[in-house]
Amino acid sequence: MYASIWSGGLMKRILYFLVLIASIAPILFTLPFDVIDIDSAQYAEIVREMVTNNEYFFLRDNGKQYLDKPILTFWSIAVFFKLFGISNYTFRLPAILITLLSFYSIFRITYLISNNFRRSFLAFVIYATCPGLFAMVVDPKIDVYLTAYLLFIHHAYYLGVKKNSRWFYLMYVFIGLGFITKGPISLVIPAISIGGDILIRRDWTLLKNMRLIVGIPLLLLFPAIWSYILFQDFSWYGPHFFLWIQSFGRFYRKMYDQKVDPFYFILNFAWAFSTFLIPLIFYLVSVLKNEIKKNGFRNQFKMLMEKIKLNQFESQYFVIPFWFFLFLGLISFSRYQLPQYIYWLLPAAAIFTSGVVEKYIENNQKNYLFLLPYLATIVFLLLTPFSVIEFKWTPLILLFIISFTFLLKNYRPTLLLSIFATVLIYFNIECSLYPFLLSYQPASQVGNRIIALEPSKKEIFTYKLPSSKRSYSFYSKRLMKPLFDKMKFYKIINIEDSRLVLVPADYLEDMKNFLGDQMTFEVLESHPSYKVATPKINFFFQKERSLITKDILLVRVRKKMDLRSGMYISK
Repeated sequence: MYASIWSGGLMKRILYFLVLIASIAPILFTLPFDVIDIDSAQYAEIVREMVTNNEYFFLRDNGKQYLDKPILTFWSIAVFFKLFGISNYTFRLPAILITLLSFYSIFRITYLISNNFRRSFLAFVIYATCPGLFAMVVDPKIDVYLTAYLLFIHHAYYLGVKKNSRWFYLMYVFIGLGFITKGPISLVIPAISIGGDILIRRDWTLLKNMRLIVGIPLLLLFPAIWSYILFQDFSWYGPHFFLWIQSFGRFYRKMYDQKVDPFYFILNFAWAFSTFLIPLIFYLVSVLKNEIKKNGFRNQFKMLMEKIKLNQFESQYFVIPFWFFLFLGLISFSRYQLPQYIYWLLPAAAIFTSGVVEKYIENNQKNYLFLLPYLATIVFLLLTPFSVIEFKWTPLILLFIISFTFLLKNYRPTLLLSIFATVLIYFNIECSLYPFLLSYQPASQVGNRIIALEPSKKEIFTYKLPSSKRSYSFYSKRLMKPLFDKMKFYKIINIEDSRLVLVPADYLEDMKNFLGDQMTFEVLESHPSYKVATPKINFFFQKERSLITKDILLVRVRKKMDLRSGMYISK
C-alpha cells in the first residue's frame, strides 16, 4: 500500500526515516522529567493514593473527595503504577504511548481521506512538531489523553466510511472512553465535525449506516457507569457536575465567568501551531482573496447559503474543516478560557495543513514559506546567549543547523530545514531548559529526604505552603497536612518528640510565632522554588531570578527542653 516510499531511491528512504525519528524523539525524551506542579503532580498523587489504598473507584486527592475530572486517565496511569512501580517515569509513560498511537491514527486518517502517502506522512510530521503537542506531552494533563481519543474517534469514523460500517461501533466506544476522560466534549467535537458534515451535505444514507441504534447506547454506557459511581460518592451532585457543570457550565455559569476575549484561543493556536502557521495563513488569505474577488465581499454569505440550499456540497467532505475552524470559532465564546483547549483541534489543523503543504510541494512553489520558522529558530538561538539564559547546548545546535543548511542540497530543503530546526529547539529545551527549570521544583529531593528522616509517617506537615504543590506529596509518598490547629500539633509532638514541617522561607518566623516558644526549630534544608509550569521571561535572567524565586524550607520542629531539669516542656 505504501510502496511509493521505496520508489524514490536510497536518499528518499533515509530522509523519511530521519524525519520519522526526529519527529518522535522529542516525545520520548520527556520520559525522565519530574512531574510538574500543578495539574500533573495532582494527577500523579491522586493515582498514588488510589494504588496505595487499593481503592480504584472513588477518587481521592490528599485524602479528600475529588470530583473535577473523570476517572479513565487515573485508571490508565494506575495500570502502569501497578505494573512498574510508582515513579515519574511510569506517570509519563501512558501519555507518551497514547501519543505515539495517535501519530498512527493521524497518518491513517489522512491516508483514508487522500490516498496519498506523502500527505499522510506530512500530517504526522506537522502534528508531531507542533509546539502545542510538545507542551501537552512535557506536562501531561487530561488533554493529552482526550486529544488522542478524538483522533481515535475520527480514525474509526473514516474506517467506517471507507472500509466497513462495523468500524462505527469502535467509534462509539472511543467516544465513550473520551467521555470518562474529559466529559461530554468527546461527544460534542465529533457532533460538530461529523454531524456538521452530514448535515451540510444532507447525507442521510451515511447517517443510517452509522448504526446509531446500537452505537448511542454503547457510548452512553461509559458515562452511565461513571455517573453511578459518582452518585455513590456525591449523591446527585456528582453526575450533575460531571455531565453539566464541568462541561457545558463553562459556557454560562458564574463560577467560570471570565472576561471573554474572542481572540484568546486564536492567539494561543498561533503559538501552538507556529511551525506551520505561515503556510496555513498564506493559503487561507489566498483562498479568501480569490473568493472575494470572484463573488464580492457582501455576497459571500448569500452565495454560501445558496450553495447549501441547492446541496452543491454533496460531493465534498467537511469533517476536518469543521473540527478545525468551526470548533475554534465556537470555543471562543467560552467563559472559561484555558490555553489547553486549543490542543483538541491541533490534529485537525495538522490534517488540513498537510493538504496545503502538499499542494505547495506538488506545484514546487512557495517553499520560501517554510524558511520562516527556520530563520526564526536561528534568530532565537542568536538572541539567547549561554551567559544569560543558560541554554548550554545552544552553540552546538546553532552550529549543527548552519552545517545542515549547507549539506542539504535536495528533496525540498526548505521544508526539512523547518522540521529539523523545530526538533532541535525541542532538543535544546529538553537538554537545557527543563532540567534547569526542574531544579527549581525541589520536590523529588525533598521527598527523598523526608522518606529517609520520617520513614513510617503517613503525612508531611506544611505551613502556608500552597495545597497545589502536590509534587511534595507524590515524592514523599504521603499526604500533606497543613498546620491549622496548633493544639493538635502539640499533642502529636508530645508523643513523637519531633516532626518535619515544610514551610516557605517567608513564613518561617510566622510559623515560630504561631507555634510559640514551646518548640525549637531546626532548618534542615533550603531549596529555591519557582512555578515551573508557567515560567516568566525574567526568570531566565540571572540578575532577576533571585528576586522572583522563593525558598522552601524543611524544618524539624521539636519540644523545647527545660535546661534546669533536662525535661521536655509539655503543653
